[in-house]
Amino acid sequence: MKKVIIVLLFGLCVTARAGHPCAHVLICCRSMNKGITFEINGEFVSDHDYGEIRQARDILKKLKSAGIKTVIIDMTNASQWTRLWDEYEPMVNNIRKVCREEEMQYFVHIGASLGQEFKDENNIKEDAFPFWNGIAKRIWDNWAQDPEYRRYGHGDDRPILLAFQPGHMYWPSYEKAQENEKNYLEKFRIGTLQVNGVVKDPMESDGWGYRSKWQNKSGSVRLASPNGGVPPKTWYHIDAQEWGKQIRWAKEASEYSIYGSYDDTCDGFFWGIADTSETKVKHNIYPDSDNPYYYYEILKKILTND
Repeated sequence: MKKVIIVLLFGLCVTARAGHPCAHVLICCRSMNKGITFEINGEFVSDHDYGEIRQARDILKKLKSAGIKTVIIDMTNASQWTRLWDEYEPMVNNIRKVCREEEMQYFVHIGASLGQEFKDENNIKEDAFPFWNGIAKRIWDNWAQDPEYRRYGHGDDRPILLAFQPGHMYWPSYEKAQENEKNYLEKFRIGTLQVNGVVKDPMESDGWGYRSKWQNKSGSVRLASPNGGVPPKTWYHIDAQEWGKQIRWAKEASEYSIYGSYDDTCDGFFWGIADTSETKVKHNIYPDSDNPYYYYEILKKILTND
């Protein structure tokens, strides 16, 4: 009887250490696939579309089967909230619907800066914070009250919102912003992330991605990604052994574990069921290009069977 109790207690400890499993999903940029096709409803297609409910349902079911509980919706381009809004709102609404059906959750990944061309086109004179604060209001009013919208937990019940900047760039701008320029952003637990460079001293809000292997200062949030290198010229897809090591490492985060993206070929950190044998982008080719399940099955085995 004593031995049984010890085993049970040990099992509880291991479970408590496992971070909540999340993965990014990319709802834009199909032109960046450049020969890559993803398995959707039994066929390999290059133009998978979250705006089509059957496709959204198939993708999210695959994510759930792999052990992912929460999806992070990439809405980092300002144009997705303006001239392209009618195209992208239905995609987000389909993901919301399927999360409800499948008892999954979601939260949103927004931008943190604005290009000068976008500012000129939209007659924006000020810096980026008023714009993204307005986007945070839209998310707060329309999505963040969903039961499926993920709240951080761990003593902070605010809904999560990611900003596409490292903390050492984001938080100084946040401090300088006027109260009416961040009054909706502050309703969220903001996460920040590596973009395309090595951050030697990560902040506690960092760790959510975006590429390679990453964690915040304490290791409470960790990202495992199947791509190595940082700038595009050094990117490559890691092998199965390294991917497995990274998954187990990320899984040990005390709060959140992020496993790259299901389909982000733009930034090469995708692990979905994909045929990469015909791609024109060298760093996006799976190490075994004849096996579309190369990364997916490894992740699924570790998250669901370990």
